[in-house]
Parts: sequence; structure tokens; C-alpha cells
Amino acid sequence: MANKYNIYRIPYVNKEGLITKLENVGLEEAGNIESGEYQMSFYYSSQPDEIDIWWTELYTDFLGNPEEIPKNQMYFGTLLIFNESSQICYAISLGKSHFYLRQFCDTEFGMKLAERIVDEQNLKIKNSKYYKSQKNQSITSYQSETIFTYDTGESMHYIKAATINEELWGKVASFGTSVQLKLEISPIQLPEKIFQIESKLLEPPIIQIPKADLIKDDQLIQTLDDRLTNAILQVQEEADIETQEFTVSGIDFIFSDGSQYRYYQKNSQGQTISTFIELSLDSLAEYMTHQNLTDVNEVMVKVDREEGRGFSKPVRSILDYVDTDRYCLIDGKWHKFNKSYIEFLEREVELIDCHFKPEFNITSGISENTFNNNRAQHDDYINLDKDLVVLANRFKVEKMDLYKDETLFFVKKGTPQKLGYVIDQAINTILLLKNNESKIEIEDNQSISVQKICLWIIVKRVTDLNRLSDINSIIFLMKLTDWRKKALDSGFTPIVYVSYIRN
Repeated sequence: MANKYNIYRIPYVNKEGLITKLENVGLEEAGNIESGEYQMSFYYSSQPDEIDIWWTELYTDFLGNPEEIPKNQMYFGTLLIFNESSQICYAISLGKSHFYLRQFCDTEFGMKLAERIVDEQNLKIKNSKYYKSQKNQSITSYQSETIFTYDTGESMHYIKAATINEELWGKVASFGTSVQLKLEISPIQLPEKIFQIESKLLEPPIIQIPKADLIKDDQLIQTLDDRLTNAILQVQEEADIETQEFTVSGIDFIFSDGSQYRYYQKNSQGQTISTFIELSLDSLAEYMTHQNLTDVNEVMVKVDREEGRGFSKPVRSILDYVDTDRYCLIDGKWHKFNKSYIEFLEREVELIDCHFKPEFNITSGISENTFNNNRAQHDDYINLDKDLVVLANRFKVEKMDLYKDETLFFVKKGTPQKLGYVIDQAINTILLLKNNESKIEIEDNQSISVQKICLWIIVKRVTDLNRLSDINSIIFLMKLTDWRKKALDSGFTPIVYVSYIRN
């Protein structure tokens, strides 16, 4: 008969702190057994606290008004398995002890083991959170023999799946912060299983699970805030930090064109000394330096729009930033992407048909409008940049750039971090085209058919790209893979052209 074991991996340096915690919550060491090189200590709540039963007071009339209201006793325990010489420690959770174990455990253990022992052809359940997506989180169950698939911006936090070796790992296992295995072994045999787990963790993964963790450690958050502030004040060229081309206020998309900006110090009622026409890293650094500010969290930004509807928000919420340690700012909150997440993004981006077009390189003084006009005049493109094109006699779409050979082009120049806007443009148009037979009406009642969607990015870089995934912006790569998926799902072929800005 299989027994169920909920296994936590405990960094050895946390072992004594965990034991102290277990003792403080009422657990006592009830037994100690040596098994080979491992020590096994069992902690047990011999006298658990009595727990109120919520429904006894409500239904007391049916219980005959007892003098003493019945209470529950919630027993719980933990089996520690450790090897002092090899600095290995694991814990088996029994009852509610998981509440205490997760404070001391290796939180990446579950997904690391999953990457090495799950059958990627047989996913049962997954729980995911999403970033840069309309979805926030989801729990999804699958029919038998379902392959692992991932969405853009998806961070997996729980998996239940078949294993690659039923005899060794059980038929089905669950993975989260801990790992739950159903094994036909007794507790006394667990040290051998721990040895097998440790050996397996040293092997390369057979699948890669993308994951981005929200940072909750206050000290680490402060360190990252300091790192961000230093990157701003020093205007580091190598830092992947930019202001966003647009933001969202309520249900409005607020684009940076046609706006002006006022930085002000938090809790200062919007008082400021300077107004900027461009929301940029340079202007932010200039303001913070002038005001002698050493914390980006002190800075707010007021956006004044020509239409008269302005808004204010913390400046960190409109920054895209990724450092070399894979920490990144998403909607003003710190996350860390695991290696598998980065590799997943790179693989997805490399599936896009990418063409480098150095013959169309431009200088920084050439505007997008001029670029589009030149393509129309000299290269047989149709310039849609200034036209309001119509879909299905109903939808007027203001921003489409070029058309040629059944391909619709969206053109954008700038640094990689400023190119996200053109992807959002393309996605919105894809969704409209999908529902309107891929037809666009232009001037003189002419109708054109679209089979391909091309992002033509004109990048400002010191060196040329060797491949599209070399663009150093996780946010941009996330948007790019999302655009690719939506294009394919809608029946279009996604293409990217890359040219450069040369001074």
C-alpha cells in the first residue's frame, strides 16, 4: 500500500531555527532513530491545544445545551531527516506543521525536482500566476496525457503530473514549495529516498518550468530599490531601465506623445520646480539630482495631457527595469525570473521569423514618418501611416504604417525598452482583423488582404544583434512572444524586421 509523504527540503543552516520554532508551537521530540548516515527525529504534539468548533455554538440547541462546548484537538507533527556531515536536512509534514515548515524551507525545491522527474506528456493540474496579461492567476485541470504548455508571462507555482518512473517516484506526484510523493515504503526507508532526491537534483533538468517569484523580503526589496536609484542617478548605459511609452489610468491608455510631465516629491502636494516634455531617464535623474533625492520611492510623476485629463502615480510604477541578477520591476513590484523562465522566453522568441535589414538603417534625425514616406516612394510600399483605414465598414484604425505583398508593417524606432508600444498596436489590429476576414479598406474604396503581420523595429544599439532574443529587455521579449501567439492563433504569419539607428 502506498503511503503519502509531503516532503520539504530545509537548508541546513535553517535546521536549528526550525527546531526552535517547532518546540515553541508545542512540538516535542518523541523519538530518534539512526538509519545509515541519517538521523531521524520525530516531533509530535502530545498535548495539542483545544480548538473551538465554529458550528457548536450555532447548533447548541440540538446538542442538549451541554455544560462544556465540545472542542477539537488538532494533532500535528514533523519528521526531520538530516545528515550532519553532508549538511542535508529534510522534513516530512504531518497535519498543520506545513505552516511552520514553509518559513524555513527551500522554496524552489518543488519545481526543481519537478523539472527532473515529471512526465511532460502527462500533466494533471497546474496553478499559475500571470504577468503582463489580462489573467491574474488560474488553476487548470487536464485530461490524461496532456503535454506541458506555457503562456507568455505565465509563472507556474503548483504542478500535479505523472512521473517518469512509477517505481521510484510513484505514479503521480505534486510539486509546489514541497513535493508530495505516494510511495510504497515505510518512514524508516525515507533516508534512502532522500539520497535519491539529492542525486536527482544534481542531474540536468529534462523539462524547464518558467517561474517569476514576487519578492517579499523587505531587506532585499530595499537593496533592489537602492540598486534602482543608483542606476537612475548614474544614468547607466548598460542598465536595462527605461520609462514606458504609455501607461494606463483607469480604463484609458495614456500615451507619452502630446503630454508634459512634472516630477514632485511624495507628500509635497505636487510642488515641483521643473516641467519636462519627455518622460525619460535623463529627466528623472536631473530632477532627483536637483532635489538631492536618494530614494526613487520619494518621486511621484504628474502627467498633464493636452486633452486635460491628467493623473499622478509613483514614478517606479512606470519604469521597466531588469538587472543582471534577473530581478525585475513589473508594475512597480519586484520579481525574480528563474533561469528556466529566461530560457523559455528566448526559445519562444527564436521561433519568430526574423530578418535583419541593414540596407534600411537610418540616422537618429530620421523620423518614423520620413522612413515610411521613403519606403512608399522608393520601395513600392503603401504608406498607411496618416490614413484612417476601415475594417468591415465599422472600425477605424488610426495607426498602421506600411503594406506590401499581403504584409502589414508596424514601424517603431528607439531603444528596445521603448518598442513595446508598437507590439500593443499590432495586437489590437490583429484582434480586429481576426473578426473581419483579414480585409482592410483604404482610400478610393480599395481593399487589401493581410496574411502576414510584421514588426519593423529600428533599434538604437551600440552593437548589432546576433539574434532577436539578444535584446536585453525581459518585458519586450514577453510582449514579443505574446504577439507571436496571438498572430498565429488568428491565422497570420508573424515576422520581425530589424534595422538600426546609426548616428
